[in-house]
Amino acid sequence: MPNSLFFLRSNYPPPTIAPSSWRVRIDGRVKRPLKLSLGELQSLPSHSEEVWLECAGNSRCRFDPPGEGNQWDEQAVSNAVFKGVSLSTVLDHVGLQDDAIEVVATGGDSTSFQRSLPLDVALRPEVLLAWEMNGQPIPAPNGGPVRLIVPSWAGVASVKWPVQLELVKSPFRGYYHAERYIMADADGRTLGPVREMPVKAVIAWPAEGQVVARGAHTVFGFAWSGLGQISQVEVSLDGQQTWSAARLVPGEGPLAWRRWEFHWTASAPGAATIAARATDTAGNVQPATVPWNKFGYLMNAIATRRVTVQAS
Repeated sequence: MPNSLFFLRSNYPPPTIAPSSWRVRIDGRVKRPLKLSLGELQSLPSHSEEVWLECAGNSRCRFDPPGEGNQWDEQAVSNAVFKGVSLSTVLDHVGLQDDAIEVVATGGDSTSFQRSLPLDVALRPEVLLAWEMNGQPIPAPNGGPVRLIVPSWAGVASVKWPVQLELVKSPFRGYYHAERYIMADADGRTLGPVREMPVKAVIAWPAEGQVVARGAHTVFGFAWSGLGQISQVEVSLDGQQTWSAARLVPGEGPLAWRRWEFHWTASAPGAATIAARATDTAGNVQPATVPWNKFGYLMNAIATRRVTVQAS
């Protein structure tokens, strides 16, 4: 996804932080607290990962009634190549106390914006402190000059403009971890914070309500899962009674989304409904329905597009 088209979501007004003035402090339950500049971060061993990021509230408008928050359709997801340093490399430099269990990241937009990661997740090599996006410096609205990248998890975990990484010895209970970006059911029970994103396929073409000519078409979209890799995408043209396999086009590496394509011959004029569902390598299948939750998170019900085939 070109940087200019990558989706944007911030809980506070984006700050303007010059690359030369950015610093991140790593402290808390560490042996050697450290403050890093961008130049110092870039001097460490780095690598690139192609990664999809999806807002926890993507597709929220499909809940009935809609959950609280921005009424996203399917556009709050994007895929890009990020370059940076594994967070584990930085944590190795500071040394961890034996009682450290989570890393709490604070964003440069507000000291109130904090999210935590369990230590076992934070130490995965693909979790990055990244400064480059698709071969260019990360644009400021997307988190530049440096952004935390946490593949497979909801986008909120990939904290923008991180200015502090604090190692803590007790479970973090901040606002954006215990009161928002949580799963709260219809009875008001909190089921836990939003973490990995579920298996999902979306249809990029055709658009909802589009009029298409009779004849051959390539229906296409993208699929991803925070619980495994995409193993299959299927398409239905008969009200989800039968399904046919789409062709998968892999991205670069296991953390990228997968484009899927399906050849459709639109022969009957009039209304038609296209449905797509994904399956991942852990055996998760995109469901027909998703239980309602207060904030409209993790909507991954089967995607559909209603179109009209021209008579001639």
